[in-house]
Amino acid sequence: MKPETRTVTQLFGLDVRYVVPLYQRPYVWEQEKQWEPLWDDITTLLDHQESVNGQHYSHFLGAVVLDHQTPLPGEVPEFTIIDGQQRLTTLQIILAAAANVCAELGAMDEAEIIRELVCNNPKKVSGVELFKVWPTNANRSAFEAVMSDGGPPADREDDPNNRIDEAYAYFYGAIREWASEAEAEEREPRLKLLRITLCDLLKVVSITLEADDNAQVIFETLNARGAPLLALDLVKNAVFLEAAKQGLDTDQLYESVWKPEFDDPDDDEYWRTERRQGRLNRPIGELFLTHWLTMKLRKVVPATELFATFRTNILSSVPPPQMAELIPEIRRDAHTMRSFDDQEPGSVEATFFERLDALDTATPLPLVLFLFREPAISVERRRRALRILESWLVRRMILGLTAKNYNQQIPVIIGRVAEAPERADEILLEELRTGVGQISRWPTDDELRQFLLTRNVYGYHAQRRIVMLLRAVEESLYSSKVEAVMVPRDLSVEHVMPQSWTDNWPLPEGLTAEELVEAEALRNAKLHMIGNLTLVTHAHNSALSNAAWHAKQKELNLHSKLLLNGRLIDEYPEAFDEAAIDERCAFLADRIISVWPGPDSWA
Repeated sequence: MKPETRTVTQLFGLDVRYVVPLYQRPYVWEQEKQWEPLWDDITTLLDHQESVNGQHYSHFLGAVVLDHQTPLPGEVPEFTIIDGQQRLTTLQIILAAAANVCAELGAMDEAEIIRELVCNNPKKVSGVELFKVWPTNANRSAFEAVMSDGGPPADREDDPNNRIDEAYAYFYGAIREWASEAEAEEREPRLKLLRITLCDLLKVVSITLEADDNAQVIFETLNARGAPLLALDLVKNAVFLEAAKQGLDTDQLYESVWKPEFDDPDDDEYWRTERRQGRLNRPIGELFLTHWLTMKLRKVVPATELFATFRTNILSSVPPPQMAELIPEIRRDAHTMRSFDDQEPGSVEATFFERLDALDTATPLPLVLFLFREPAISVERRRRALRILESWLVRRMILGLTAKNYNQQIPVIIGRVAEAPERADEILLEELRTGVGQISRWPTDDELRQFLLTRNVYGYHAQRRIVMLLRAVEESLYSSKVEAVMVPRDLSVEHVMPQSWTDNWPLPEGLTAEELVEAEALRNAKLHMIGNLTLVTHAHNSALSNAAWHAKQKELNLHSKLLLNGRLIDEYPEAFDEAAIDERCAFLADRIISVWPGPDSWA
């Protein structure tokens, strides 16, 4: 690498092109964080522009890293911007704004000198080659408008999807206001002062790569500083650099393949939106890359090593991948994973993803992605596989079996399924049936029933998981005779016999002191079992509170449309007690077992 300190004049004084690769992120600097501080630094220079011991104050803007492209004889030298596109773009916008202010206020010489720093010689080049800096696709239209002689047309509509127009408007306004502080006869020398400051006192360290420097590795290193670049951004940079080396039309490949999914201006924040996974929130783009790499490589991929894994195992594989195939594959699989959020309500797929969310585990998603993206897997077999996987996960959750080894098991299962994807459901069933011990076994009907008949559920499981279980029971009660309804999502767990029962739920009369102690202990032991739980809306929950059974019956009759509650009222019209809880535990256990069939129940 060849570093050197350069002024703005040295950067832009000769005919040159600094090109931002289309796969880099668009212009993102903004007023409060970057424009205002930069203008403050410039005005500080303007206020102190006198020689001190033969030297002048200057301001260092940071570094830019450039990769020199070998030009043909007679062509304008061209550099790819590896790092520093935000600085170079901003400098060009400031220069254009300053030139226009100078021209409007009559300082034509200053305007022409500055314009030479934003436009190449029109006798040598034409079209976009006139621009010394050429931004990425998303910013080109706006950049052309603000860089035109005289600035953007008065009737130009601001493009809300980028900040180029706003940057020009800010700096034009700031420069115009500063210049107008002087009397008319003082403006030309004041604007000369501005030109000198902008062109000769703002400096950058320009680092030009040499032939044996790896531009991609340097790009990754420079962007591994906690800046908001995702591993997916690094992947984009790497695959399009490789695509260019393979001689592909990267503009067309980006516009038609990558951009519609990942960089759509109307939807470009989706992949940066954070979603909870385990104890942490992570951008969806990182989650996708994690699941995609796990699916492809059949191994656990640490979240901190996503791009390193991609570079080593995908880009550097033998034979090397063809970008004309890999880039569409990544886009296609990302679109598939995104579709998980938008499945047909009530479908096997939508139900699976709702319940997976309640289980609070994303570890199976690499397998699920494979089930969706593999064309040899029919819809029927995929749905059966999802139901099998769901049963294994839910039954293990109910018994409180560990999920710690799922990330080790899932890649192995993917590998087995991939050997004969047309039998995906059968292979998955075989694999899950063979699990043993706490880490992988599939609980039987007897185990599940015994747990639900004898153990507390409330307090043992998170409420969202209990809601998921009872919602599933509710949906299992629907038949062709029931009007089509969707179970409300905003439901909470209600204790039928309240936790504070002493005032409105008296124990039988006539008990001895010893019998009373035993009865209280028995009742308290039953309170948190599944047979004493039902579903109501949050508003209804507070209304029911600790009311007596007949009062609760009346409220449920008036406000609940759930069959689960209708059955509760019908089955226990006079009283709801410990025996009723046991009966209802048995009923709910049977229903849960039927909703999630065990390892021996699949044909």
